[in-house]
Order: sequence, then C-alpha cells, then structure tokens
Amino acid sequence: MNTVTNIRITTAVKTNASLYKQVEDAFSVLSKLASIQNVQIIKRRKLTINQLFQRDTTPLIVFESSGPKLYFTPDTPIYFHLDTVKVKLHMMKQRKMPVLIEMLDEITTDFTTFNFIDGTMGFGRDTYLILKHYQQAHVYAIEQNPLIHYVISEGMKRYLTEDELRRIHYINDDYHNWIERHPELVDILYLDHMFEQTLDEDDRMGELSRNIEIPSEIKSVSGFKYLIVKAHYKSEFFKKFNTIQCIRKSTKTHYGLKINQGYKYK
Repeated sequence: MNTVTNIRITTAVKTNASLYKQVEDAFSVLSKLASIQNVQIIKRRKLTINQLFQRDTTPLIVFESSGPKLYFTPDTPIYFHLDTVKVKLHMMKQRKMPVLIEMLDEITTDFTTFNFIDGTMGFGRDTYLILKHYQQAHVYAIEQNPLIHYVISEGMKRYLTEDELRRIHYINDDYHNWIERHPELVDILYLDHMFEQTLDEDDRMGELSRNIEIPSEIKSVSGFKYLIVKAHYKSEFFKKFNTIQCIRKSTKTHYGLKINQGYKYK
C-alpha cells in the first residue's frame, strides 16, 4: 500500500462554517492513519492552488462546497464527479446497458442479494453505478491509496441515499490483502486495470494512474465466485487471471469473465 508522509488540508477561498468543520473532521480521520505521518491544516487566505504549491509541494486536499478535491500537483485535481456516470444512467433508462451491467445481469439472475467487491475503486464511478442499479447489492469499494480513498468516498457520500449508504463499505487496503481476510464475502470481484494505459495522459485519469501503486507483478486471486476484469484489450491481465475475454471491436476497453468452479463459500 502507498505510504504518504504528509498531507495539507484547507478550504476554498470562499469558505464557511461547514467547510471548516469538514477540514476538522478530515484532520481527525487522517491523523489516525498509520500510512500518514503528518497532517497539517493551512489557512487558504486568497492564495491560488499554484501559489500553495510554490510554497510547498506536499499533497493538498481542498474542501469546497461540491466536495473535497485532492491535488498531488497544482494542475489536475482528483475528486468524485458524476460526469460519465450520469450519461450511463440516462442511457440505462433507455435500456441501453453498459457492458458491466449486462454481465452482472446475467450473473445475478438468481441472486436475491449479493456482494460486489470493487477491488480498484479509483474514481468510484463503477461503485456508484452498481449501488444505483442493484438495490440487492452490498458494495465493498477498496482503494489502496489513503488520500484517494478519502476524497472519493467522502465526495460520493453526498450523492447517496440512506439505503445506499447502508449498502456501501469503503475500505482503504490492497484488494489482495482484504480478500485473503474476507473470502466468505466475495461473490463478485471486479478489477479495473485500465490505469496501465493512462499513465501519460494529462487528464484526471492520468493523474489518478500516476498516484496509485502499480503492482510489480500480477498476483493471482482465488477467493471469489465470479471475477470480472476490465482492461486494455492487449493487457496481460486477461491471460493471467484466465478469463474469457469479451471482444469489443469498437473500443480498446475489454472485459473478461471467470467463474470460480472451486469456490468453497456459500
């Protein structure tokens, strides 16, 4: 798991009592994490993000009315945003289902309830989509970077109902470690490894990819009933996990599916 030495916390330039309270709450939570050695609350005044980074290059979380934003550099913040999820939800109302939903519909036909483990939460878009579409799903969203985990989970909570908040579990861990400890909870394991192809991009996806811990080797996983892998069509993950690759000629993003016949938990 990533180790973050320091983190700075501040508010938007136009602040209020609510934002100050969020900063204090964040300080309390982040200060307790073993992976973070120092948490510092700084006064924003009227300084721009660029000016804050000229003084100090320590990662920065800025609390705004729309939610927290994480800056590793002054250029591209990481935060939860509905953007593409809104489009997918709108298309789903027209019965135009995303590939992930089509696969899950086939898998979960006979399930009255199921656990969906998002082993690579990232921006949290797929986690949010599953929560909204499957009322019988309990979602475990795992993110290994403590700062990304914090800003995405806190940002997403603003858009969830009370029922959805009861069905979501945000976990700061490496998914291998978590699965080894909780194999009985893993009905469907979902791994999105598109970060392999986004390291050099200048958008938020590229920024996210540069600040997550890329494994030096692809570890096998076995504690699941169903495994769904999302990756670049040339990725080695499909072969490594021995999945059936779903060929999609119109896009470089492919999905793989594996059914674990030797799964012991019921």
